[in-house]
Amino acid sequence: MITGIGTDIVEIARVRKAISESFMRKVLSEEEFERAMSFSEERRIQFLAGRFAAKESIIKCLSDHEIPNMNDLNIINDEKGKPMISYKDYKILISISHERNYATAVAILEEGA
Repeated sequence: MITGIGTDIVEIARVRKAISESFMRKVLSEEEFERAMSFSEERRIQFLAGRFAAKESIIKCLSDHEIPNMNDLNIINDEKGKPMISYKDYKILISISHERNYATAVAILEEGA
C-alpha cells in the first residue's frame, strides 16, 4: 500500500547558474559527489538536477515521518541504471528523468515504513 508520494521538477538552467562545490555537497552524498566529479561539466549539471529533483520528491513522500538532509540520501543505480534509494527502514521507489531543459522525479513510499 502506498503511504506517501512526492514529485519534483527542476529547471536545468537554474542548476547551471547555481552549481558550486558547496551546493553539490549540500545535495549529494559523498558517494554521489565523487561520481559527479567524474562526469563532464554538462553531465554533472544534469546529474545534479536529477538528484535534486529525486531528493526533493523523497523528502516530500517522507514528510509525515521525518525530513532528512539531502546529502544523507544516497541514490545509487543498479546494473541496468535504475535508481534506487536505501534510507533507514523505509521502502521507497524512485524514478528520475531528464530532458534538455528539465529534470523530474517521483518517489513513492510503500507501507512498512
